[in-house]
Order: sequence, then structure tokens, then C-alpha cells
Amino acid sequence: MPSPKFPDLDVTEISVLTGERPFREGSFRLEVETIGPQTVIHNYGHGGAGITMSQGCVQEVLRLAMLQQLQAPNNKVAVLGAGVMGMASALALKGAGLDVTLYAEAFTPHTTSDVAGGQWSPSVVSHGEETRFQRLLKDSYSRFVSAGPRYGVSFRDNYTFRPSMELSYAALSGAEPAERMRRLPFLDVTRGGYRYPTLLVEPPIYLKRMHGELRDAGVAFVTRSFSDSSQVGALDVATVVNCMGLGSRRVWQDPALQARKGVLAMLPPQPELRYLYSGIGYMFPRADHLVIGGSIEEEGTYDTVVSDEAKARILVKIVRAVFQGALPAPLWLSGLDRISDSDMR
Repeated sequence: MPSPKFPDLDVTEISVLTGERPFREGSFRLEVETIGPQTVIHNYGHGGAGITMSQGCVQEVLRLAMLQQLQAPNNKVAVLGAGVMGMASALALKGAGLDVTLYAEAFTPHTTSDVAGGQWSPSVVSHGEETRFQRLLKDSYSRFVSAGPRYGVSFRDNYTFRPSMELSYAALSGAEPAERMRRLPFLDVTRGGYRYPTLLVEPPIYLKRMHGELRDAGVAFVTRSFSDSSQVGALDVATVVNCMGLGSRRVWQDPALQARKGVLAMLPPQPELRYLYSGIGYMFPRADHLVIGGSIEEEGTYDTVVSDEAKARILVKIVRAVFQGALPAPLWLSGLDRISDSDMR
């Protein structure tokens, strides 16, 4: 088997993106709450799996919204939040014939969802009911496959050194089974590992496509922030779909919702790379950039001594070292310990 193209990681000019994943302890929230005369459908807390789960979760949102229509017909729906969950929900509801208004503090390309790698993998997400979780993932995977390249979706193999339950969900959702390899197919890598077939969903393409379709469908975009649930209650709608991510903690008083910070190094694109890598850092070649990431910092423990740019450059060094066969990786990569420049000297 010929060795896949080796990534060029000897670059000096990189851009750095940081984002906070909306992680919810115990489980993401996808349920109905009645608040006064309003029905609120909560859809938040998906951590780093927002894009991965989006197409499955919004079908559940649609089902719950249509049940509400049967009980108390009212065509007006407010969707709060314009990240991947908010836009996907608004599209599904508009497609069902409802009068949708999208409220958000920011719109693409300035949302948390725009700061995402884009691999189809339910990462940094907690869930309670495994059967339901797998059903949502399977539905989401099949819908992404049907969406295809117009939405930035492509089939990709992900190579990793260790078994990955997160990547195993792709096979459980319809992808080809994983392959155990005695040696990963890279020239300087002598260790074995795994090949996980999955999808790459490129955020710049996917989010821009949904934004355009919402505009074309006549969905109203309103720039607005909410401080508490009473301000939501003042909206002249019977149904609210809450996709506010971390904003839900403030508005809906949800202490289980926490931030998980991630840093991305954005390198010039390398279109000849047709595979993904993850496990000890990660590398996702996209049309816009070669994306290097893999850091996780828990809220309250953010390292402010080391700059985000320094962390991004360290991540690039780590992935370069992986492809040069320099293993094992430092334990602090999980984000539990401080990342410093000296770690990779």
C-alpha cells in the first residue's frame, strides 16, 4: 500500500482560532419545557459534537415542534442562536411551513460553530441514554451523506494510534467498519493503529450554505441578546427553540452547562491531503485551511500564562512529531496540565 501524502508542517505563518465548546455535564439537553404560555424546545450542550449531531437533533426538534402545533396551532416560531444547531433547526422548521424568526447575538462567520474542525465524531459531549444517542447520530450521519459536497461533506479515513469510541460511532451510524492496522501507512511511523472511515463536514461551506438557504427562504434574522428567560417570554410566539449554546446558562439558569476551550492552528490549505488524523493532536485538511487542534481546557482552569498562539504552535509541533515517528506524546495534551513552550523543545 503506498504511503499517503505527508503533510507539510514546516510553516511559520499560521492563524489562530479559539472557541468555547458548550459542554453540559450529564447530557446535552434536547427536551420540551413549558414556561407560561410558551413551549420552549431546548437543544444545546453538545460540546464538540454540534456539527456531528446537528442533522439528527433538528429532526427531534421538528417532531416536538409539530406536536406543539397539533396541540395549540400557532405558526410563529422563534429560534434562539444562529450556530449550527440554530440554523439547522430554523431550516427544518421553515421547511415544515412555519413562520420562523432567527434571533442571535452573532451570525456566521462569527459564531462558535465557525470555530470547529469539522470531523464527524461526537467529541467532548456527554449523554445519558445510549439508545437515543445512537439514534440521533445515525440519523445525522445519513442526512450528511445525502447532503454531499454542496454542504462541504466528504468521505474521509481517520488514522489514529489508539482505539477511539468517538470514531467508532461512525460505523454504528452507517460508515464502513474500522480497520486495525499493524502499521499506520506513513513512512516514518512504525507503530500500528486504526483506520476509521468517517466524514469531514467543512464548517465554512456547511454554515454558509445554510445561511444562504435561510435568507432565500425568507427567514428573518434579528440581532438580539437575551439576559433572562423573561425577555424570551416577551416574544410574541408560542414556540421557542433554544439553541443558544453557552448563552443558555445565563438565560435558563443551567449550572450543568460549562465551557471547554479549544485552540486551532490554521495553516495554508494542502488539497493533496485526503485523510484525517487524530488521537495525539489532530489534523483535518480542509479546502480553506489545514486545521491542527486537539487541546481541551476546562472552564476555570484556562492557562492564561501561555498565549493561545503559543499553544497553537505547540500543537503543530506535536502533530509534526507524530508523523516523524516521535512517540509517545506528552500527557498534558488532554488539557489537564499546563502547555508551555519548553514541553516541545
